[in-house]
Amino acid sequence: MEYHNTDRPRLKSWDEVMKLAAALDGPVKTAYLLSARAGLRPAEAVALTWGDIDLESRQIRVWKQIASGDDTPTRSAVPRTVPIVEVLAKHLAAIKPVPRADNALVCPPLRRKKKNGTRGAYRGTHLGEKSIRAALARAFRATGLPPGDFYDYGRHTFASLAALGGAPAWRLREVLGHADIERTLQYVSLREPPSAGAQPAPLGA
Repeated sequence: MEYHNTDRPRLKSWDEVMKLAAALDGPVKTAYLLSARAGLRPAEAVALTWGDIDLESRQIRVWKQIASGDDTPTRSAVPRTVPIVEVLAKHLAAIKPVPRADNALVCPPLRRKKKNGTRGAYRGTHLGEKSIRAALARAFRATGLPPGDFYDYGRHTFASLAALGGAPAWRLREVLGHADIERTLQYVSLREPPSAGAQPAPLGA
């Protein structure tokens, strides 16, 4: 598969996405799957709480992000509903706490390690960029995948693969939360026009 737009690097298949995810663990893995399999911005993924997730209807309500350490509305300032694909649903179900507090973070910050090996205090109030970068660096060494940015290998890869799979521009715009359809069309232009009668693939399949 060749990309027509190579301005930013992306993974080339869902298999590569899951290969990278398998080399991650804990909150960083969850944040990556939310970005690479549901299209959330990193700032949206780390702000997500369990009250925003409905596993029964397979939907995520995205309405806030972390900006300068605080909860703020999403970049477009408009809440959106994002579908949960099967692989993401299984992961979220596996880590869902019982009992569950609606305001608990889905991707909590990592804990510091004490000298005796036990877990110490949280590293901040939200999962931070430093923790994500360190985890990704280890994952790239383990998988042999070329190093890349969380945003590019997450949200941008999701959008590109969904578009190449036949996702309609209007639907992709809804899921990504683009205020301007022109931004979405940059992804849709990656693929050739569908043949007559062709049906679009499920989003994020």
